[in-house]
Amino acid sequence: MSFGLLTLGTQSLQANQTALAVTGQNISNVNTEGYTRQRPVFEAREGQGGVTIDNIDRVADDFLNRQIWADSSTYSSYDVFEDFANELDNLLASDVTSISTAMDDYFGAMQTAVDDPVSLPNRELFIAQAESLVQRFNDLDANIRRQNETINGQLESSVAAINTIAQNIAQLNDEIRIANASGNVSSELLDQRDMKLEELSEYIGFTIIEDSNTQEVSVFVGNGEPLVVGQSANTLTTMTSPADSSQLNLGIQIGNNVGDITSQVSGGKVGGMLDYRDTTLNETLDELGRIALVFADTMNEQHQKGMDLDGNAGGLMFTDINNSTVASNRVLAERDNLTSSTGMVIINDVTQVEATEYELIFNSDSTFTLIRGNDEVRWGQNEFNASGTPPANASEVDEDGEYYLDAATGDLTLRIDGFTLTLDGTTSFAQGDKFLIQPTRNAAAEIDTVINNASQLALGSPLSTSEDVANTGTGVVNVTITDKDYAAQAAVVGQLTPPLNLSFLSPLEANGDVANVGTASNVQIADYDLTSSITYPLTITAVGGSFNITDSGSPAITATGVGNIGDTELDLTATFGITLDIASVANGDVFTIDHDDSGEVGYYQLTDEGGDRQVGAFNPGEAIELQGFDITISNQPNLNDVFTIQPNTDGVSDNSNALLLSDLQFVKNIEGASYQDKYGQTVERVGTEAAVAQINAQAGKAVLDSNIAQRSSISGVNLDEEAAKLVQFQQAYQASAQLIQVAQTIFDTLLQSV
Repeated sequence: MSFGLLTLGTQSLQANQTALAVTGQNISNVNTEGYTRQRPVFEAREGQGGVTIDNIDRVADDFLNRQIWADSSTYSSYDVFEDFANELDNLLASDVTSISTAMDDYFGAMQTAVDDPVSLPNRELFIAQAESLVQRFNDLDANIRRQNETINGQLESSVAAINTIAQNIAQLNDEIRIANASGNVSSELLDQRDMKLEELSEYIGFTIIEDSNTQEVSVFVGNGEPLVVGQSANTLTTMTSPADSSQLNLGIQIGNNVGDITSQVSGGKVGGMLDYRDTTLNETLDELGRIALVFADTMNEQHQKGMDLDGNAGGLMFTDINNSTVASNRVLAERDNLTSSTGMVIINDVTQVEATEYELIFNSDSTFTLIRGNDEVRWGQNEFNASGTPPANASEVDEDGEYYLDAATGDLTLRIDGFTLTLDGTTSFAQGDKFLIQPTRNAAAEIDTVINNASQLALGSPLSTSEDVANTGTGVVNVTITDKDYAAQAAVVGQLTPPLNLSFLSPLEANGDVANVGTASNVQIADYDLTSSITYPLTITAVGGSFNITDSGSPAITATGVGNIGDTELDLTATFGITLDIASVANGDVFTIDHDDSGEVGYYQLTDEGGDRQVGAFNPGEAIELQGFDITISNQPNLNDVFTIQPNTDGVSDNSNALLLSDLQFVKNIEGASYQDKYGQTVERVGTEAAVAQINAQAGKAVLDSNIAQRSSISGVNLDEEAAKLVQFQQAYQASAQLIQVAQTIFDTLLQSV
């Protein structure tokens, strides 16, 4: 019995001593980051054999830990996204860097030139503001691209940190494996590994798998790429994007192979930076480039339709958007392509160009897939040329949705979204060849001023209008240049060439001879081009069952044996461009077609000095389209009113083209928006994305803090609780010592009684 009490006391003493040591460990690590509270597990020995410490539990919630790692990864991703988005928002919105502010100054200077187009100081001010606007485009683009450089640098430092953490996790795995094999797993090692995993979650999202036998964990990133497997760690690396050398991609090296996992990574600082770069940053560069592209092209187009101070045709104001260098920079071939080829993108219609990049992938030497980045729309070669006869050669690719692949040379010509892509294949393309197409990405960096001489500003129109002093109507005539090469087009033989006279004619009517049996009425012009060559009056004579017709020109235009006397309508469209109703006509009847005396305007007539003439229906406000220029008649002219359209000789004070240039500020050329409206939409989009990222970051931080607090309540050290246990185990320890003393006393008494 005494031996049993001694054994019980000894075991109890040892157990409570261990419990006191565990409590002391908890208390001493109350301020140790990442420390997980430990708890002694007492177990009664069978058959009143006393007590023992079965295990020292680590009070950890694995599910909660994993949730915290996920929350930490999400918060870090939103947090870094918010930082970059706020910086970009400030760049776009600040008056110091804003494109909209610079455009206000540009168009303000243009208005000053409109007010006094002869003033050289006004013209020089306008050129200075044009140069300032170009510099603003260049500087803003450079500032935004510096964010890309910052992301590249932070990717490199983050990858280095991830690799260090991964090595630490692998080393801890090994130490835990060894400790587990000896039956003495250290809670502190598990704490250290959990801390490393939490640190890793700040950089990148991951998943883990734990080996229940060895307690090792394997860490996977992306779509299951192994970062840590047991005691070994693979290496993340940064590498230049195979197509865009300005950007770094993320890769993982497994053995001797390096795989690109950029598109697979999410979460953490790395995922947030990649997400920001691939969406907000690149989209903003594309949109800023599109604004610069549309601005430069529309300004150039209108300026070239004007006349400068020296009477010469206007030239380019800004860089040609399709010069060879710029066009080539829009196509990037991946360095791993099996075939070497060069390409270019020619912008055909800036109003149709999308602010995004495209990826062209060859599935074989003659089949391809084109993917548009902003909406992931995909076109295979079967989706092209679906609307009609396929082009027979590259020059026939002139509509969106067409392509031509030259089997002999390997050259590809493709048109979509307002641009034409040409790839010059030295040989046939190979399966897997990829090309990155960026129609607008670099435009804000490439825009520059071309004009630098104030007298070269083409503020006037090459054509002017004047009205006869005897005019009695309210008609107003305006001329608009539609093609910068109007002079060459208008000079073609047979075309109207300024100066032109514009007059107005009354409708046609049919008058019959007094001796006629039949009648004619309702004269309609069916072909104004033919009518242009007719000299009225026109005489129609019924002879031998048909009609002979002649006009009053010299030489006369005639036609014989036309129609039948029994017809109810006489169709003279083929020769004279008119039709009329006839009834009860007999041989010998004579009709005269001439202008009526109603005083109403039926159609206009344009004539030039070479005798060429054009007539057409008069519709107020409807443009008369000529070769290279349009004429518009507004209000109501009267018969005999005459206007003259002539070259604007010595028209240095004319501001017609300057007004049209100024009006471009409000023309909705970019997806239904003007230059500044589209810029404002871009600022708003970036601001919204920054605000959403801020809300998400705040929400993520709140969730993370809540889970950390919950973990602390479960796994953290509570000094009040530990103090109570300290007293509890101390008393048990003292009682155990007393039990041993009682056993010793009983044993001594037994010895003395012998």
